[in-house]
Amino acid sequence: MRLPTLIITSSFLLGCMEQSNNQPSASNQDTTPVAAYAMLAPGKIGQTLIYGRVVVPQVLNDDKSCPALQGDDGRIIRTKRRNFRPDVTLFPVTVCEAVLAPNTSYTVQGSTLRLAETTLAPKHIQVFGDTGCKEKVCDNTPAEPFKTLADLASQSSKDLILHMGDFNYRGTSGSISADTYAYDAGDGGYGGPTCGLETTYYSQNANNSPRPDSWNSWKVDFFEPASKLMATAPWVFARGNHELCSRAGVGWFYFFGPGAQFEDSVTQQACPDQGDYNNPPKTAAPHIAMIEPYGLELDDLNLWVFDSANACDELATNDLTAQYTAQFEQLNTFADSDNATWMMTHRPIWGLNSATPLDTLNIQLQTALAKTKQGVLPSQVALSLSGHMHIYQSVTFEQNSRRPPQIVVGNSGVSLSSDSGNESVTATIDSQQAMTNTQGKFGYLSLTKVANTKQWTGEFIDTQGAVFITCSLESAKQGLPVCDKAN
Repeated sequence: MRLPTLIITSSFLLGCMEQSNNQPSASNQDTTPVAAYAMLAPGKIGQTLIYGRVVVPQVLNDDKSCPALQGDDGRIIRTKRRNFRPDVTLFPVTVCEAVLAPNTSYTVQGSTLRLAETTLAPKHIQVFGDTGCKEKVCDNTPAEPFKTLADLASQSSKDLILHMGDFNYRGTSGSISADTYAYDAGDGGYGGPTCGLETTYYSQNANNSPRPDSWNSWKVDFFEPASKLMATAPWVFARGNHELCSRAGVGWFYFFGPGAQFEDSVTQQACPDQGDYNNPPKTAAPHIAMIEPYGLELDDLNLWVFDSANACDELATNDLTAQYTAQFEQLNTFADSDNATWMMTHRPIWGLNSATPLDTLNIQLQTALAKTKQGVLPSQVALSLSGHMHIYQSVTFEQNSRRPPQIVVGNSGVSLSSDSGNESVTATIDSQQAMTNTQGKFGYLSLTKVANTKQWTGEFIDTQGAVFITCSLESAKQGLPVCDKAN
């Protein structure tokens, strides 16, 4: 079965998601923006666009209430309300957006918020992943230790911030009620042989659901703890399994989706109808959304952003495998350039849970890749970045494997899956020998371009600001581990 392309543009959905005409006017209410950020996104003809987005803590009825952006070049840009606004009772905020010029900083009028200038030639890149906080750990306070890491990162020089997905844990515990779990593409062993695709579909965002996605969860899990970091550099946002449409996908598509309403933008998407909680759909297929993978061409580096939120970790027995194969084929076309390509995917293609007994993931992505014409990633792919595993891990394959090194950044806030010290293990992953290095410690990855070269080095920074892992993409080319314990 070929799943439909889930790009939602119908007037029905607009009617459901836009505010009701009965909503009160925001003209007499405080519309001081609470967050502003820039992000890189794909254009219709392959160009790299820069969006500025501003979150206003009210339901705005018209574009006139959206704040203007004052550029340091003197130009004033008027923002517009973002389409496909979620249910205003759950999301009593409005995202206003505009296309920005590179190498220009902006002030959000009517606030103290500023957007740092965006360069398409980044030399310092920060990488975060799995940043939220479980409710039993943080209660109703801003997510920690993500806030500590984000505050530290805000003080350091950077040109770009990459997020590997899983932003919202507070509102996505998995359990909607005592015995009902949201569709999660097989994560945690749920879903049977089809990883939930062809079983009864339960969604947090179904009609009559007792636990829908909401602004409050996004606020305390991401926007408040990241407040100092948000506008210091542009972002690229991958999508995690906690942002499936059955979980916090409603908020992710609204805040971070790469589509927009502008002439040069790719089409904006939103989650399709999620059914009724009391009479759930028999299959998930019509109710999930996958974004098309997209490339971002920068001056000396290309990024490929791959939506692996629905990829089953342990099986490849549902109809999504063919779609992932087709998407890997698109990567082969995009990567045909002189620039190195870094791949961003929430679920790692090759992850080692344990070497004895051998337990690896992601089986669906591995199978899909093997079914491509080439059977491997293009040679231009120099690095695969991911999250999902709540640890730091690097994987370096033998030089003749034709596989790039992989770095898992899944340790930026949510409770760690292991508190182990630094461990190096050689194991067979997807039939190839690989050197792995793993540590259960909170942190984020800071990558720096070596001056006058196209080489990159990296450091994992902990909550005290100390370096605990060092990385070098050049080391992987020489048959050495891409990352290892800091000296």
